[in-house]
Amino acid sequence: MKATVVITFLLCWLAGCVTLADRTYNITASQVQQKINDKLQAPISLLKVFRVNLTNSLVVFDSKAGRMQTSFDVNLTHLPTNKIVAGKLVVSGELGLDLANNTIVLNEVEVEQLSLDASASKYADFAHGLAQNLATEKLNGMVLYTMKPEDLKFGARRYQPKNMQMTDRGLQMTFSPAQ
Repeated sequence: MKATVVITFLLCWLAGCVTLADRTYNITASQVQQKINDKLQAPISLLKVFRVNLTNSLVVFDSKAGRMQTSFDVNLTHLPTNKIVAGKLVVSGELGLDLANNTIVLNEVEVEQLSLDASASKYADFAHGLAQNLATEKLNGMVLYTMKPEDLKFGARRYQPKNMQMTDRGLQMTFSPAQ
């Protein structure tokens, strides 16, 4: 009888420890890419003179630099002449965890590279300035992931985001039991 009570107590204690442990969840580059592509489906207007289409995002997590790098195919249309210039845009940014909204946000966006068709090479400095403006105005602060209710609940226990770690394969989120 005494052994049964001790075993029951130990099992209940172990079960309690398991439910109070931190949980981890991984967010892949493809999940982030899909969110970026969804948010940038509509063309972006710049200075009411240019229309910019950013497509085919490719996300790479650089854990050493602590930044996410994203490359895009770019189509820049000069609206008065309807001339289209194609190219590639590469931006990088820091990822922030917004605990108030349970989101991951892109911050400190920088243009790393902009390459355009040879026909636009004489406008490279101007185009780079436009790209940095675009990055600052349209990409900075972009929500890349919103934690779903099922991310924040396990059984009857509620969890809250605790930490986010960037790895070369994705983001690893750590959730702690809510108080």
